[in-house]
Amino acid sequence: MNILPLFKKKALPVLLPNTEKVNLEKTLSESLELKSPLVLYEEERLAVLDIRAKTAELNRNNLTRTEAYLAFYLKHPEIHWSFLAHMVSRNGGYSMTDLKNGFVGQFLPEKEIYALFQFLETANALIFHDAYPQLMLYEKSLLSGRPLFHLLPALNVSRFMIPIWEMFFKKKYSDVLTLALITNEQHYVENQLLSKSSGILKTFPYAVQEKCGLTNVVLPYKKYFFDKKYSLAGMEVDNFIKPEARIKIGKILYQTLFHPAVFNEALLFSKHTPHTGSRSDYWPHLFSASKEKQKFQSPKLLDAWEDVHHAFHRYNDWLQNLDLITEFDVFQHTGTYKDITKNVKMNLLKMSSLQLIAKKIH
Repeated sequence: MNILPLFKKKALPVLLPNTEKVNLEKTLSESLELKSPLVLYEEERLAVLDIRAKTAELNRNNLTRTEAYLAFYLKHPEIHWSFLAHMVSRNGGYSMTDLKNGFVGQFLPEKEIYALFQFLETANALIFHDAYPQLMLYEKSLLSGRPLFHLLPALNVSRFMIPIWEMFFKKKYSDVLTLALITNEQHYVENQLLSKSSGILKTFPYAVQEKCGLTNVVLPYKKYFFDKKYSLAGMEVDNFIKPEARIKIGKILYQTLFHPAVFNEALLFSKHTPHTGSRSDYWPHLFSASKEKQKFQSPKLLDAWEDVHHAFHRYNDWLQNLDLITEFDVFQHTGTYKDITKNVKMNLLKMSSLQLIAKKIH
C-alpha cells in the first residue's frame, strides 16, 4: 500500500498494535466487497430516528454544536475527540464573527463575506452531522451493555468507523479513536464540501483572514495559576486545502490540547466560559462584543449571523480503498506544544495598522 506523502520523510510511531491493525484492515477489506443492505429491527429503527432527531436539534448553529461537544465530553471523558471538537468548533465560531468585526468588512464586499461565512458554517455543520450521531450511538451502546455500531451505516457514517468503535468499546484506546475520528471527519468534509468549493481557500477573502492571523486555532490556558489573563496555545493554520494536511493539523492540535501544561486550564476555561463566538470570551481586555474605544470589535455569533438551514444528503462512502487509512494511527508524542500568544498579539498590531490605513483612505 502507498504511504501518504505527508509521512514519507519520517518513520513515526504508530499507536495501534500490529495484530489490531491487521484485523482492522482485514475487516475493512471484507466490508469493501460486501454490499448487503442493512435491515433494522423496530428497536434499532427507533434508536436511529432518535439519534437523527437529537442531532438535528443540536445542529442549529455553531453555539449549539460547540456546547453539545463539551457536554458529551464531560459525561464521557474517555472520548478525547469530543473535547478537541469543542475547542476547534469554538475557533470556527470566532472565524465566523471575524467576518463582521469591523476590520474584514472594510476590505470585502458583502457578497464575499457571506460566501465565506456559508463555507465555514457548512463545514462546521457537516462535521457535527456526521460525528455527533457516532457519539450518541456510543452512549446508547453503553446503556444497552452491548455495541450497536452495526447501525452506523443507517446514520450514513463511513464503514471505516464500525470496527474502530467496536475496538474502542472493548479496549478503550482513546488516542486511536481520536485519530480515527480526525481522519474520518476530514475525509467526510472533503467528500461533501471541500472537493467542490476548495477555490474559496484561494480567494482574497480567505487570504485576508489568513495573513491577519484570523485563521489561528487558539486554545486559551493559563501558564501559571496566578495569571489573570489567558495565554494561547495552538497553531497558525496556513495549509488547509488537502485532507492530509488537515489531518496532520488535527493531530498536532490533539497533542497540544491534551498536553499536561494545557489540558486542565483549557478545560476550566471551557467549563466556566460559555461560548458566544466573540473573542472577548478569552481576551476581554483586547476584544469587545460591542463597539468600545481602544478595543477590537468581536461580535457575538447571534448578533452577527442568523441560523442557516442545511439539507444533508446521503453520500458515497469516502473509504473506497485502504490506502486512505494506512497511516491514520501514526502519531508522535513529542512532549512539546506551541504557545502562540506573541504571534497573535503581533497579528493584532498588523490589524490595527491596517485599520488606521483604511480610515485614512476613506
